[in-house]
Amino acid sequence: AIRLVRPGALLDGKSAVEVYQGVSLSLPVRVRVSTSNVLRGSRNVVARRSQRMDGIAHRGFRVVSLVDTVATCLDERSVNPSDLRRLVEERYKSGSGVKQMAHDLKLLRTRRKAQLREFLEECIYGLDSGLEKVMVQELRDAGFRTRQNVVVEGYRWDIQVVGVALIDVDSRKYHQANGRNFIIDRWKSNEAVVQGHVPLRFTDDCVNYATGEIIKLVKQVAEFKRKHPRRRVKTQGVGPVFRWHNALVLP
Repeated sequence: AIRLVRPGALLDGKSAVEVYQGVSLSLPVRVRVSTSNVLRGSRNVVARRSQRMDGIAHRGFRVVSLVDTVATCLDERSVNPSDLRRLVEERYKSGSGVKQMAHDLKLLRTRRKAQLREFLEECIYGLDSGLEKVMVQELRDAGFRTRQNVVVEGYRWDIQVVGVALIDVDSRKYHQANGRNFIIDRWKSNEAVVQGHVPLRFTDDCVNYATGEIIKLVKQVAEFKRKHPRRRVKTQGVGPVFRWHNALVLP
């Protein structure tokens, strides 16, 4: 019905969120129309004029991009921020999600980009697994800033602890000793070291059983870099893993 009355209209704001969530549209439906559109809104349709008319097709509807939707909802305070955060984290998963967000942000023309970027920095997007999300949350709770699924020296890393280290969370499923990734992982770490980065690699068992030691190690690296920003990192570490890792010492 909206397409018949307003052929160029895009679902926006709360209504766009409902489309991305896969739920039924509630009234009033919020749409975005071109600035040249002279039709007014009604009780059931709230129309907002804008020059930003780039949209995508989703579930049979024409909607504005998710980052554009989030920008509108933050401005209008029309959707709970936790719902927006959940939607961002679900839609912008893995490396392809990071690329898609960069693309959507590049197309977005708004004076409220600073507010949007601040919100997106709080979201944990671009991840491939729940364990990575746990690791990011632990790092953020410890006061670190992170970026997810970043490309450094041609290789993709799960987590970048900004200004401190690069982290990969390796599961047995995708990093087996007889697999292609086994070779790539070695050269990935080699390249990071010789280019001056601090690569840290942990397993799924480390995230499950040794997050305290992980955070301790990252804090040591951060402290050394703070005191000696021009020197190669050399710190105490946490001792031989076979002496303290629960996955190795418990029967």
